[in-house]
Amino acid sequence: MGTPLAVKTWKYSASSRYLKIFYTNGTGDLFHPVPEFIYNNMMRCNDKMAFVHKYLEYDLHFTRVSIQ
Repeated sequence: MGTPLAVKTWKYSASSRYLKIFYTNGTGDLFHPVPEFIYNNMMRCNDKMAFVHKYLEYDLHFTRVSIQ
């Protein structure tokens, strides 16, 4: 069984509202437009992957682009 996917690093720009998230398997996602309060909530969360699943992946307000 493989290693579970986890958030490795992230970068946020409040001015452009872009949030880049990179995962332990080397892939990443770019989300836009992400309000600063969403980013701040993610920073408070211990399980970043659960936050991504719950609040970013399936939210129709954010455009998601996969980064290889």
